[in-house]
Amino acid sequence: MKIAKIALLVSDFEDGGVERNFTSLAAGLADLGVEVHFMVGNPDHPYLQELGQGVCVIPVVGDPTNLLRIYLPQQQPPILLTGKLSDDFAALAVKRLLGLETRLVAAVGTLLSGRFAAHRWNFLKTLRETRQIRRAYGQLDGITALTAHVARDLRDYFRIRGVPIAVLHNPIIPPDLATLAAAPCEHPWLAPGQPPVVMAVGGLRKVKDFPTLLRAFARLAQGRDARLLILGEGKERGRLEQLAARLGIADRVDLLGFVANPFPFMARCRVLALSSVREGLGNVLVEAMALGTPVVATECTEGIRDLLRGGDLGGLVPVGDDEALARALQAALDSRPDLEALARATRPFGREAASRAYLDFFAGLLK
Repeated sequence: MKIAKIALLVSDFEDGGVERNFTSLAAGLADLGVEVHFMVGNPDHPYLQELGQGVCVIPVVGDPTNLLRIYLPQQQPPILLTGKLSDDFAALAVKRLLGLETRLVAAVGTLLSGRFAAHRWNFLKTLRETRQIRRAYGQLDGITALTAHVARDLRDYFRIRGVPIAVLHNPIIPPDLATLAAAPCEHPWLAPGQPPVVMAVGGLRKVKDFPTLLRAFARLAQGRDARLLILGEGKERGRLEQLAARLGIADRVDLLGFVANPFPFMARCRVLALSSVREGLGNVLVEAMALGTPVVATECTEGIRDLLRGGDLGGLVPVGDDEALARALQAALDSRPDLEALARATRPFGREAASRAYLDFFAGLLK
């Protein structure tokens, strides 16, 4: 079945992986001939500047239910894909209220059960939120899960039954990756002949656990001349700057802030590190691997372990273990990556292939 129109919704549009994935998917679906309506809370975000005329960006002002009550009856898209829990709830509420035929699909990129870690001792709150998600997700028309582990979490922990769940790769790798990576990169640490650079990309948030990365880098820096470059912005900046100063590495660490095109940096650094305590997969790992850059990651999810083939394609270390992370960084700096193996592992994440898989799943829901 050919789908003429698909709507995407990310009302709280920030600098994270959901936003990048949805932007890339919107572009990929448009390239496949689909009319894409992308409802976003920040239409001026740099991520969206890469979108062509095949994507109609619709601003979300305030509560997304207000827009959905007008948009859905007027446009009647066959599929509405949401990427965050609050948007999932909003879309379901409007569909129930108006009795619409639009198929609602939620894209789940992380273990939803992981959200309870912050209040794991509050049994009543965990029970209430578990029941809320189970009830809501049981009313969806479909769910896309980033990894098999995420799909099992939905089926086993939340007991989602009767709703089609497809494990689909994110459309992470753009078709013009080589061109984007070849763009000028004027950071002095990445000039030829400079000491090796360890790099990380992500919002400066607690879930990324950059303090562990800083401690690991401080260990690494005791034995070799190296630099640490972190691309991303967030509330933890002050805390991280203070920690770098206490560790005596402030002059070797640069918190560069948000960068719309990180690929020139990824292509020129010596190793990319992911230190998160929780991830769905870690888009930055796929991007770096596609560029032939060695990677090191915490084993914070089965998805990362699967991506790195149990450690064959990149160092895997326990969450929060700065000593193990330092050793893995040292090993990555001293080794050469298997470029062919990295290319094979990341091929399914190409924009066209992944977008087509999404489109095939959506078509199946409309039969």
